[in-house]
Amino acid sequence: TTVGVANASSVRVIGAAAAPKALPYRAGMTVLDAVIEVGGLNTFASGNSAVLIRTEGNSSRNYPLRLNDLVKSGDLSANMRLMPGDVIRIPERWF
Repeated sequence: TTVGVANASSVRVIGAAAAPKALPYRAGMTVLDAVIEVGGLNTFASGNSAVLIRTEGNSSRNYPLRLNDLVKSGDLSANMRLMPGDVIRIPERWF
């Protein structure tokens, strides 16, 4: 039996992305895929302070993300698989 519910789910990228938005979730989607789809980080982003917020049951967990390492240095160890409903929050850096 195939259930097409996952297609209705989204991954949201909020904060200091070039174009923050909700993206349709795709099987195998990663943080890098999502960051590319929102046009990368904006000038004010503090990429290595980003957080993945994942709801599991009745609670949510925060996972640190190192987006600068991933996007600017190509450090694929900083990549992470996404799940439907995940939120990537990219804060702005302090000057």
